[in-house]
Amino acid sequence: MNFFWNNYLPDPVIFELGPVSIRWYGLLLVTAIVVAAWYVRQQLLKKSKLTSHQIEDLFFYTIILSLIGARFGHVIFFNFSYYWNYPGEIIQIWNGGLSIQGALLFGLITVLVWSKKYNLSFWKLADVMVPAVALGQVIGRWGNYFNQELFGKPTTGWWGIPIEASNKVVGFTKDTYFQPTFFYESILNFVLFFTLHKLLQKKLKTGTIVLSYFAGYAVIRILMEFIRIDDTPVVWGIRLPQLISMAIILAVLASIYILYAKPLPKTKK
Repeated sequence: MNFFWNNYLPDPVIFELGPVSIRWYGLLLVTAIVVAAWYVRQQLLKKSKLTSHQIEDLFFYTIILSLIGARFGHVIFFNFSYYWNYPGEIIQIWNGGLSIQGALLFGLITVLVWSKKYNLSFWKLADVMVPAVALGQVIGRWGNYFNQELFGKPTTGWWGIPIEASNKVVGFTKDTYFQPTFFYESILNFVLFFTLHKLLQKKLKTGTIVLSYFAGYAVIRILMEFIRIDDTPVVWGIRLPQLISMAIILAVLASIYILYAKPLPKTKK
């Protein structure tokens, strides 16, 4: 049994228009944003009193600042020394290099400020929006495949992906097939999205969906970091994304304990 990618080396460029290159990474990123925005729009129109204009305003600021945060997080926390030497590449996001941690941080701050502006509950708004984050990741992770980046350890399995010599990690140049971690994470993020979507239909305490997303993705990221071989900072012998994810899980557990210390208000008969 073979996957379609076993004997296929993807080209990151779809086509070129003179000096402009249209890349799979950018196309998939835009697709992820559009699909996620569509989902959030449908949910907000059903579950809130926000107008279409307000929703579009929220999308505009959240998307722009989340992208800035995603690049900021990657540059500052995961590859600072490289971009210090090559600052001109900081704006070249089409070559990859976006941090989901940075996107979430900037995105949440944006939603917090926006909700204060309209005197809305930040947690209720965030509960509706976070399933779309997981949905966007389902699509966006395929950009790593076309860029041939963030792949995992060598494998002899039929599901392995070939990596071009110029994209291989030091120490693994003689290996041919590698773990498709982008595919694993895409599938796991779909499971997370489906779970969050179902939880959104239930009567839960405000903030539960947000905390569930952070806990769920933290677990996914810890698992993926055991497989990935890309260069990333290591602290106390632990890859930095794993360390951050562990801290997130502890914070979520503490938050859930505090959140559910009080029982749900009884419904009046």
